[in-house]
Amino acid sequence: MEKAFKIEVTLTGELADLYQQLLEEFADKSQIPLSEMNRTLLQTGVIHHLTMLQGMGLIAREEGARQQALIDAMARDTLMWDLVQLARKYWKNKGGGLVNLKV
Repeated sequence: MEKAFKIEVTLTGELADLYQQLLEEFADKSQIPLSEMNRTLLQTGVIHHLTMLQGMGLIAREEGARQQALIDAMARDTLMWDLVQLARKYWKNKGGGLVNLKV
């Protein structure tokens, strides 16, 4: 069975301003449905955050390998692939090992 989540979010402040600008650009220049734009934004954020957590050493090696395989399968044939590679390179070099997030 394929997993499905319905996500609801409220944006405020500067993030709301940025999102409004994105909406206006899409309305003027794109045929892509709003739902697809939102899915792509979420996909980009999830991939980046998981890659960051892996680079920081916060995800077990086995789980990280499983996540990387899922990311590869999802992003390899899209523009996202270049972003995935950049994020991996950045966090591999900048991660620096374990980080105490409680500080």
